[in-house]
Amino acid sequence: MLNQNELLLTQAKIGCSDAFEELFQKYVPIVLKQKSAYYLRDYDLDDWLQEGRIVCFQSLQRYNIEQDVTFGLFFKINFKRRVVTLLRHQEAQKRQIYRYTESLESQVDQLGEHFSKCVEDYRAGTSIEYIFIRESLEDFSEQLSKFEIKVYIYLLLGEGLESIASILDVSVRKVTNGYSRLRKKVIEQLIEE
Repeated sequence: MLNQNELLLTQAKIGCSDAFEELFQKYVPIVLKQKSAYYLRDYDLDDWLQEGRIVCFQSLQRYNIEQDVTFGLFFKINFKRRVVTLLRHQEAQKRQIYRYTESLESQVDQLGEHFSKCVEDYRAGTSIEYIFIRESLEDFSEQLSKFEIKVYIYLLLGEGLESIASILDVSVRKVTNGYSRLRKKVIEQLIEE
């Protein structure tokens, strides 16, 4: 004879959505506890609950009533593992972005004023990287001084530092300093995102 909890588990396992929802609601506190213990970037409460439902469903499919473990403990272990996996992916993305920005910085260092001419070739690696860079730099000009904006625009047009100095009627040193500040801000913006 099945007790109330085992009956609920069995009904949920065979596909009764009401039984599944009732079962999941019993274990929402586990999800909320993990939410308060760990930070997942861009995850709101609905995202946490969705992950909880997915893990609850997967746990339900793998759970064996005859095991000497309660479903609650089984779900808790599986959900914590899922959160740790998500955290690892999040950290891996951060490291990948950091490596990419370091790589971008080395390109800027190597190519100097000719960097803008190579941007198209450099970004051809993947469209995801290009989209990321593009989104990161969309409102970038708001952080620049008027002079830095001018240097930035001329660099994007493919002008060299000496040419920019001539166009703006300023010293090459002033353009070089503006370029250095600009480069630093680009790198900070990309790392920040």
